[in-house]
Amino acid sequence: MLKKTDPLTLLLPMFILASEPVFAHPGHDHGHWSAGLIHLLWIAPVILATGFAIYRLGKNKHLKGQK
Repeated sequence: MLKKTDPLTLLLPMFILASEPVFAHPGHDHGHWSAGLIHLLWIAPVILATGFAIYRLGKNKHLKGQK
């Protein structure tokens, strides 16, 4: 049986792995004014999909408990 896990605990490794030094390479300018927006647009679908999956898993567990 799975134990209850805090959603922040699930998201924390993703934020650590998505840090700027991990993806930086020569010519990848994090100092440019648009760098933050570009990175946000790149990572937003991953964050949304993870949040939706956590929501659906929680909802399914709740519904199974009512039967």
